[in-house]
Amino acid sequence: MKFVVAATAIVSALAAMPAMAGQVKESTTYFMVRGSTFDELDRAMGMHGPQLRSGGERHAGSTQVSFNGDATYRTVNGRCAVDRASYRLSLHQTLPRWNAPKGADGRTKVLWKTLRDDILTHENQHSTIAKAALKRIEDTVRELPPMGDCSQMASKVNATVRNIIESHDREQLAFDRSEARAIDSRLARELRRNLQVAGN
Repeated sequence: MKFVVAATAIVSALAAMPAMAGQVKESTTYFMVRGSTFDELDRAMGMHGPQLRSGGERHAGSTQVSFNGDATYRTVNGRCAVDRASYRLSLHQTLPRWNAPKGADGRTKVLWKTLRDDILTHENQHSTIAKAALKRIEDTVRELPPMGDCSQMASKVNATVRNIIESHDREQLAFDRSEARAIDSRLARELRRNLQVAGN
């Protein structure tokens, strides 16, 4: 349940290719987890879960984030202003999937559901953080005041986007750090509640 920034795009000055404003593309892939006990499922996730970097440990889920887009410019009273800010966000989640075999008991099914739901909630929060950053990029770039020429304006736009993406990256990492502290107690609480509901 860690986070990886797959790519951060640098906007290009006077880009000719248009983009839909604030476009978000989301996709999900699943990796199969096999086993009839929770220990077996846990081991399977450790073997087959997404690997965030070459040679790194595997995780129960991941969210890859990629920003892209461009700004175009126009002349206003002899100065260069942003005409249009159009940026895109690609989100790709990798999540576990388990088809319970006949030998799996009710408690294992509850344990799995609890963990699966928590993984999905965690990864969705990464997506929410990225979507908020996309909005900040477009809103901030559109509000930049005109500058002396379009070269200066493009440099200002690029720096602004880079700063927001760097802030976004820090926010994502801070979220993972806070999750590392909270996850054990939260999962234990959710598991108790789900076991009570299931009558186990």
